[in-house]
Amino acid sequence: MLDHVVLVVPDLDEAVRAHEARGFTVTPGGEHAGGLTHNALVAFADGSYLELIAFHDVRSAAAKTHRWWHVADRGGGWADFALLSDDLVADVDALGDLVTLPPTDGGRTRPDGTRIAWRSAVLASPLPFLIQDVTPREVRVPAAAAHPSGAAKIARVTVGARGEAVAMSRYSRLIRRGAPAVSFTHAERDGITEVVFAS
Repeated sequence: MLDHVVLVVPDLDEAVRAHEARGFTVTPGGEHAGGLTHNALVAFADGSYLELIAFHDVRSAAAKTHRWWHVADRGGGWADFALLSDDLVADVDALGDLVTLPPTDGGRTRPDGTRIAWRSAVLASPLPFLIQDVTPREVRVPAAAAHPSGAAKIARVTVGARGEAVAMSRYSRLIRRGAPAVSFTHAERDGITEVVFAS
């Protein structure tokens, strides 16, 4: 299933206010392990969510090693999307050559002090990353909120690819493992070009 989409923002507080003004209910997420980033979440009734993520200091040497730094460096934007895995090792084994970063530990600490843990694996661009919860998913993902905008799900994700046919062929391997359909379009750089929310 589609776990979440990632939007890198220059300033988290400003992004929260802007999304609330657009009719989204936003939940504070917390600090990621390593202290480079912090986030806030917009949870939907279909179980997916929008992650608003910001770097504390995009100019730091450590930030420049992060795989989404290039998005932050150009002022923010859509950075990635994640698919939920219930067996990350099996998925990685099956996808083989598509895996560019093997399973690694990740986590964050919520504002209430709760520690969250997961494992993730990165796939070849512009494919998504895979995530499997170590702590229960309901600890990582807030309960779905009622949004004044009426949004209840992520209806469509469009992915831009310099090699559209290759990307589509690669993604078909994920579909065979249960991934949701996404749209692909030709683009000058790899990455999400559009996310559509719907009631």
